[in-house]
Amino acid sequence: MMAENLDNDARPLDNVAGAAHAGDYATRAVYALQEIMLNHKQSIINDYTRTNRGELFVLQFLARQNAQVLPSELSLALQASTARVSALLGALEKKGQIERKIDTGNRRNILVTITLAGRQRVKAEVVKIHNGMIEVFQEMGQTDTEDFIRLLKRFMKVSQGQMSGRA
Repeated sequence: MMAENLDNDARPLDNVAGAAHAGDYATRAVYALQEIMLNHKQSIINDYTRTNRGELFVLQFLARQNAQVLPSELSLALQASTARVSALLGALEKKGQIERKIDTGNRRNILVTITLAGRQRVKAEVVKIHNGMIEVFQEMGQTDTEDFIRLLKRFMKVSQGQMSGRA
């Protein structure tokens, strides 16, 4: 017995909204990708909110650096204003997940480090994300998962070639 296709995506490019005028598969694929992204935008926003609007990114950055970091370095990595980074650091400091100390070598600088509580939060979030991905791939099944990974690798390779050709 064939598995029921609940999403009607056996031929995902046949029924793409806004693609009626699109004659070729590549244009229909762009519309399909845009539609997928728009339909899942709320989920992505909810995930972003769930990670407290950048707190997890800051903690992961600090954990990877494994050293004291200037807030300006965080601002560059997060691509956020220094005011936004300052607000994030304040929230994380209140939770005991980072520490801010004055640089003894240059008292005008503040150095940021991750605490044990911050490291534990990163580890817990990474485990949660990992387990969520496992559930998704298990629901997709082995064949679809392998196809997805193969096609995603191919997509990334081709798109990188396209992007580097435009520079």
